[in-house]
Amino acid sequence: MTKVMTVLFALLAPISGWTDDHTPTQQYLGFYYFSAPDPTAVVSAVDKFYASDCGKRYPADVALAEQVFNGSDTSTHFFLNTYEDAAAQQEAAEIFRSCPAAIAFLTELSESGVVFTMEHLSFALVAEGDSTKDFAFAKFDVKVEPQHQQAYAMAFATMMGTAAKDVALRSYGNNLAGFGNDKFTNSVYVGAETLTQLAQIQQALLVHPAYADFSKKTSGMRENVNTTQVLFIKSYPRQQ
Repeated sequence: MTKVMTVLFALLAPISGWTDDHTPTQQYLGFYYFSAPDPTAVVSAVDKFYASDCGKRYPADVALAEQVFNGSDTSTHFFLNTYEDAAAQQEAAEIFRSCPAAIAFLTELSESGVVFTMEHLSFALVAEGDSTKDFAFAKFDVKVEPQHQQAYAMAFATMMGTAAKDVALRSYGNNLAGFGNDKFTNSVYVGAETLTQLAQIQQALLVHPAYADFSKKTSGMRENVNTTQVLFIKSYPRQQ
């Protein structure tokens, strides 16, 4: 597996993703959840922001996702901001504190009835495949205590690596919520091009012997919080 080494690095380094010399070491994944009574108004507001000078220099790749099935959670959508490092995250925060177009964007969202419900900053412990080419995802939010993080991450990576020999997997991963983890600590995901393909992948995984072994090994390590079916609606790549 090409990226399993990130598991060991992220777990041996401080949880915030910094090395001893305080240099940022990996991408930061900012998740911003919200409820939106009028999703078209959200897309319109984002399009308008990205057409502005501030939007053109926004230092992150942004994707807008719909939570098709989300249990009792009130959020209906989320933004995923992929920051290359801490400096990019800081620059993005400064833009939203001071740029008129960013302030207008937030105002427009509020006026359309958008209510932000939760946010967290995560780091990839396991990341396989190209998730930017997938649009449908199954996301499993779980609580894993610090002393079990390494064992859980390795068990997940082993399960998926074994299953990949028999199942046509696309993207999958395990993200650690380093900040804002008041509901869960990890988000495990499996991606596909369509919901139909996602269902096929999930069904194949559920009956694979590697899944049974993973479930047995991790039953005392994790608490399942929520399972969400996600569809990505639109992406906004960094422009510079």
